[in-house]
Amino acid sequence: FQLPIIVYITSSFRLISLARLCLPIATVASSVRRMSIQAEFQGIPEGMQLVEEGKAKIAVPKDVFYNPVQVFNRDLTMAVLNVFGQQYLAELAARREKRAQQQSEPPPEQQPDGLRILEALAATGLRSIRIAKEVPNVAKIVANDNSEEAVRLIKSNIVRNGVDELVEASLNDAVLLGHQCARLPPDERFDVVDLDPYGSAVPFLDSAVQAVRPGGLLCVTCTDTAVLCGSAFGTCYGRYGAVPYRGAGMHEASLRVLLQCVQSHASRHSRYIEPLLSLSVDFYVRIYLRVHRGQGEVKKIGRRLAMLHYCPECDSHWLQPMSDCGRDKAGQVLMRPARLLGVGSANGRCGQCGIGRLQLAGPMWSDSIHSVDFSILYVDNGASTVGEIASETEQPGCFELASSDRLIGLLSVAAEELPDAPLFYTLDGLARAVKRSTMPMKVARSALLNAGYRVSISHCEGNAIKTDAPASFLWDMVRAHYRQSGEQMSERHLGEGSLPKALLVDHPAAAGDGAASIDFSLHLHAEPPSKADGLLRFHKPPPNWGPKRVPSGKPMAMAQLLQRRPMLPPLLHRMTSLKIRMTMNFREHLAAKRNREK
Repeated sequence: FQLPIIVYITSSFRLISLARLCLPIATVASSVRRMSIQAEFQGIPEGMQLVEEGKAKIAVPKDVFYNPVQVFNRDLTMAVLNVFGQQYLAELAARREKRAQQQSEPPPEQQPDGLRILEALAATGLRSIRIAKEVPNVAKIVANDNSEEAVRLIKSNIVRNGVDELVEASLNDAVLLGHQCARLPPDERFDVVDLDPYGSAVPFLDSAVQAVRPGGLLCVTCTDTAVLCGSAFGTCYGRYGAVPYRGAGMHEASLRVLLQCVQSHASRHSRYIEPLLSLSVDFYVRIYLRVHRGQGEVKKIGRRLAMLHYCPECDSHWLQPMSDCGRDKAGQVLMRPARLLGVGSANGRCGQCGIGRLQLAGPMWSDSIHSVDFSILYVDNGASTVGEIASETEQPGCFELASSDRLIGLLSVAAEELPDAPLFYTLDGLARAVKRSTMPMKVARSALLNAGYRVSISHCEGNAIKTDAPASFLWDMVRAHYRQSGEQMSERHLGEGSLPKALLVDHPAAAGDGAASIDFSLHLHAEPPSKADGLLRFHKPPPNWGPKRVPSGKPMAMAQLLQRRPMLPPLLHRMTSLKIRMTMNFREHLAAKRNREK
């Protein structure tokens, strides 16, 4: 006895009729089971929502896991991995060929299979699925999470997107998984490790720097920017081992504190970092860095770290290196203690305003936070694109990103930043200190360029002045502009001991000719190139901007239970409705009692 049935296969949510088959009655039950399992993966359960991002389509719980603001974070990761994968695999191939030549053996014909990627905190697996579908030359992706519910969601999303050959779901503790990878030979570890937790990534850094292959890529996200920017000094020192800086350049300082923290974990295992790209975006910081192996370079890390002396009143700041580099009699590099900078007066007050007492912040990373040799921006016929991603072809790795305009603008600004000028001042911060109107950006940049100094903006702040000019020149520029503008200062701002009086009147340079020699004529490069090209440099935050709440296993509220009436047994539904009505009646009773008492 046979039954005619229709078998459907769902691919990318399109229903395709394969054939009208005649199967024995014994196989009907197994076919129905396979169809029901497939329908379970393809269907969207109640309480879930379908999210389409890039080339991935996933089901996520409502208002828990998915945050649309983080689309830019994932788009940036796709762009970085596209470029890094090509460079990294080419380096591996050249290294193997060189090793074969030294051993007088023919070079291996087979190229490296591809990148092995670990997403230690995968949640829904969206990032891993996007990597599998949008990044070429990928051999294996492990999407790990410590939650059974999250792993079930990852597995269903993997099947839904048809990437089960590349992506593997893992139920494990991220720290434990990293330490397990550390026991493997270096060539068997992951080429890329991605950390994107809720809050700080510090608990996972020690295992992550061991799980990544020497020369591999470590991607780290931290969303506790309030701590990194100085809202809780003790918390920042406890987590990151550094005192935060609370000033104009605090968002860039947060990146440098995080880089210092990663390096401190890497140094314990004879590893050192090479920052490729470090960005402060929205409510989080995101860094991409390579982890290399070498005890000799670890010993020289002190020259890349510094303490920050800053004045809380006028925001003048100076960097004090942790160590200096010299050579011994044999010509070998020798590290030695750095000499103390004379940045303040004898009583510890600021050398510029003489009012504020100098404070310390750090240690922090004082070297470049971006790599000059690593760029994911390419210029074709005067138009900037993000690697090969702006192409309209259908080849792997060539696709259009949703936030490509913002990516191009932000990366263009980051490429303009001076690599050897840590931190920055802001024009409104300088004007706020002397209680006067803000100097135009073109005027300030022209004065610095005409004096022979270099200047750039910062991706962290649109009104930033990042320059190699000393703080004394900046205040001379402010005083000169104040004189030329003819703006009158209010008497209440020129009281004894006030900051404007100390900087504009009482300062020794105010009576000299230093301010008069500053040239404010318009310079040819007064306008930043990114602004002249009309790029989208700074993003306006959308509504309901910020991190989502932490996922929790708390029971549903009564209102949520009442909304899910079909899922509740009749008796439980009646009890729930009765409890809610009693609560509402009691609240109305209390409100009426208060009114009577009034």
